[in-house]
Amino acid sequence: MQYLNDAGGRFKLPLKNDAGKTVATLLWGDPLQVLERSGERVKVRARRRVGWLPAGAVGDTGLLEVYVIDVGQGDGVLVRTPHDDAWHLIDAGIRAADQMTKKGAANFVRWKFIDDLQRDRVSLKNAIVTHPDADHYGGMIDLLGGALPDGRTFAVEVERFWHSGIGRFRDGAKLGALRADTGVTPLPQPGFGIKPQAKFIVELLDGKTHFKSPERAFAGDFADLARLVGTVPRRVGRLAHTDGWLPGYAPAAGAAAIRVLGPVAEKLAGGGVGLRDLGSDSVTRNGHSVVLRVDYGAARILLTGDLNTVSQQLLLALHPAAEFAADVAKGCHHGSDDIDLRFVRACAARATVVSSGDNEDYAHPRPRVLGASARYGRESRAADGTTMPPLLYSTELARSVGLDFAAHVRTVAEPKQPYKPDQLEADFDASPAGRYRRLSWLPIATDLVYGLVNVRTDGRRILCASMKEGSSDFDLQVFDAGVDPG
Repeated sequence: MQYLNDAGGRFKLPLKNDAGKTVATLLWGDPLQVLERSGERVKVRARRRVGWLPAGAVGDTGLLEVYVIDVGQGDGVLVRTPHDDAWHLIDAGIRAADQMTKKGAANFVRWKFIDDLQRDRVSLKNAIVTHPDADHYGGMIDLLGGALPDGRTFAVEVERFWHSGIGRFRDGAKLGALRADTGVTPLPQPGFGIKPQAKFIVELLDGKTHFKSPERAFAGDFADLARLVGTVPRRVGRLAHTDGWLPGYAPAAGAAAIRVLGPVAEKLAGGGVGLRDLGSDSVTRNGHSVVLRVDYGAARILLTGDLNTVSQQLLLALHPAAEFAADVAKGCHHGSDDIDLRFVRACAARATVVSSGDNEDYAHPRPRVLGASARYGRESRAADGTTMPPLLYSTELARSVGLDFAAHVRTVAEPKQPYKPDQLEADFDASPAGRYRRLSWLPIATDLVYGLVNVRTDGRRILCASMKEGSSDFDLQVFDAGVDPG
């Protein structure tokens, strides 16, 4: 496999067919299959298209790739580590059948492996569910099951499945049994209000047996996830800050490293470890998200799950603030304003990406969060040497829908009990507003641009890109990596 290089600082190139027509726009790092060489041109297959590129634009080195998938209200992030050409999925949004578009993270992951990379199966080194909320694990049911709502199936293999340790139980303590402890070791960073006395979840899930043969019944579709987790991945385990690094991804020369910063598993005076009760069940399971930082060269990318105010304070009480400094950060909890501004300052991201959806009840992303991300983000040096302000990306804002109206309505079948025209008009006029709508007034979705946000880096420069509306081109920004956390 070969890859598109930086194209002389342009970072994207048109792929043109034999007639010279652009059939796709390729980004820095896109995989290429070289089919033919002709002088200063090469014919390649890329993005399911065949066309020509300048020979000098083809290189042998891939990039660290991060795809923030448009899953609506939820999270789904696909990562490629370049040194081992391995793929990692962190969360997968809600189930595709529950999406307005009937497409979810599994659709994108299937496309990436089967169509784009021309492989015979989806193959993940690591699949991670940051916490047990359906807008993070629902799509993992599709993926592990190898099936899409439209009936398509695909082969899938997963080396390791990781989770936070918190389950969703049908009866009793919904997240796991609690135990009070009054003697946990105080955390090293003072000033965040974390007390040594608290209740802790001590009934924590871990390996495959906990999912395959649980001691207590799981609730709802978490039970569906558990059945698949108990059979599909080769290994299953719980992640916590005590791991330090994702197994197999500790720092090594020339390789990407994956730091595990949360959840915070505290050693209890009564023995064992537990996850602190942060308040309500919702706050607790969100707050104990798996928090990862992907490091490659000078670049740092922070993946924060659904952290909230109290969990951010817990993390800041445990780790030096410099651990959270990042070039690119995924905005916590879809842009919720349940945040501690000290955490936003610690991240000081050059680019923040928020994953959120339409038609949800939370009005994400919130103005306070967007403002704080810009206010406390770092400036960067763009590829052309100019100073670039902090960047804000949103999958919801990057998404667009083309609408039109029916110019002609054609009858395809007669109803078994046809309405008389005068009765139809009377029913229409008497109906509550919005119950009936004339077909000629009904907007029809004619085009959909998904709000996928691409992040790619060679360890020195970082590209952030999203698709332009009304074309196959990309809007992109490129800046120097390096957070200098001090």
